[in-house]
Amino acid sequence: MLRDIALISLVLRVLVFSYFITISIGKPPTKQALIIIPSVIYLLVSMYNFLYPGKLKIFKSYGDLIFIPILAFLSGQKESFLTFLPFISLNTSRKIFQGTLFLWLSIIFSLYHYGKVGLTILPLLIGIYIASIHPDLIEALRKERFYIKNLRKAYHKMISDYGRLEKELSSIKMYASLLDKIEESSSLEHYLRSIKEEFNLKVIRIVPIYEDSSKEIDPSTYSFHVPIELEKGKAKVSFYFNNPLELYDKELLKNLEKASKLINLYIEGFEEKSKAKVIAV
Repeated sequence: MLRDIALISLVLRVLVFSYFITISIGKPPTKQALIIIPSVIYLLVSMYNFLYPGKLKIFKSYGDLIFIPILAFLSGQKESFLTFLPFISLNTSRKIFQGTLFLWLSIIFSLYHYGKVGLTILPLLIGIYIASIHPDLIEALRKERFYIKNLRKAYHKMISDYGRLEKELSSIKMYASLLDKIEESSSLEHYLRSIKEEFNLKVIRIVPIYEDSSKEIDPSTYSFHVPIELEKGKAKVSFYFNNPLELYDKELLKNLEKASKLINLYIEGFEEKSKAKVIAV
């Protein structure tokens, strides 16, 4: 892409060189020399800059601004200021500063050569300048819209990931809290009391069961029942709440279910059905 732009710039400079060489024909030798010598220098430096990009960075940025006004002035032709117009189009969309300077040079030259009549050319010059900016503005707006769209997607993804990480962190903290309670508790009753205080429960009961069961919510007794597997048999852990609204707190129920799974660290199982006891705190 950059090489294509450099080639276009070289072709434009060759055409400008050809223009000044052409208008020098028929002029006195002194005036011919004043036009041809700067034109040849301009062309040679342009070709060198094309063949060895990066060597003459000053010419790449300001060479046209230096040579073209000088050649337009030395040519003595009123129409020579029109050579500024291609450089307005070439530079404005990529180098707004150079394009603006060429616009002001073309305005100054037109007023210098044509006086008040030059004001009639002013709308045309400004029109060329604005038309040169137009594609760049559209491209800039398109890129801005693309960036904003991607930023929105990234923001929503970040919020989603943050929410997920927050939940995972909360879950890890809860596991850590339960493990701390297990470490600090010397018995099952002590552990159950810790859970009861942690979640502000009314009662916790552990009842042996002898058939398959599933977790359930009982609104009539404000309780939540979780079946657990023991090494020897099964049991059902019942959590009784003080407030019926707690039955609809999914996070609370999830944490209580985790707490109930850790009970098998304290008991292997219950005695025979006839001798089994209910544990309650």
